[in-house]
Amino acid sequence: MLVIGDSLEVGSGRYLRAALGDIPVDIDAERGRSSGQGVRVLAARLGPEHGVVVFPLGTNDSPSNPDGLSAGLAAAAQLAGDRCLVVATIARPRLRGVSVAGMNRVVESFAGQTGAQVMDWRSAASTPGLLGRDGVHATSQGYALRGSLLAEAVQGCLLGAGPGGIPAPRDPNPRPPRVERRPGRVEAAPVLLPSLDPLAALAERFAAPLSAALRNAATAATKAGPEPVLGGP
Repeated sequence: MLVIGDSLEVGSGRYLRAALGDIPVDIDAERGRSSGQGVRVLAARLGPEHGVVVFPLGTNDSPSNPDGLSAGLAAAAQLAGDRCLVVATIARPRLRGVSVAGMNRVVESFAGQTGAQVMDWRSAASTPGLLGRDGVHATSQGYALRGSLLAEAVQGCLLGAGPGGIPAPRDPNPRPPRVERRPGRVEAAPVLLPSLDPLAALAERFAAPLSAALRNAATAATKAGPEPVLGGP
């Protein structure tokens, strides 16, 4: 998988790697990166070996220009193609009196239209103690939680990918296929063929270690530690 991030991924990257265990992770994160800048990095870094793209940018975009974020997400989706895409909601104070509510509506609308997995950082970061004094960067607990939440979104990609790698809603109570019985005939039981989807194969390989790693990351999120010094957004 490939992660294109900003200073929040500078802080959360090591927790994401730990949570994903043996899944290969390429992280390109830089302080102050906007979604538009991220698109250019994604175009340069994306390779055929990347099955999942994590693009949790937007914190450094201007809240007064949600259309800019919309264009950045659309461009990222076009570059990702049939790969599963993970995006994130945004948590930060008002900038020049403008909130990020419009930005988050863009993220939610984009996910609804494309089926991208969403890591809801806006809701998670509302818990006291997870953000630093600037209301943008996280504490050590916040970075650990962000890493684990991104890992959960990646797990959603691996376990819930539909045709073309786009996540599809999963039935929490799946029913076995119905077999029509006809008098005088013995119906053979349905044969369930293994999926040939490469993402499904990845899911089968990494489901157990990923679940264990997620539990470890959630535990790490409760432990205090030094807050990374990352500078301004």
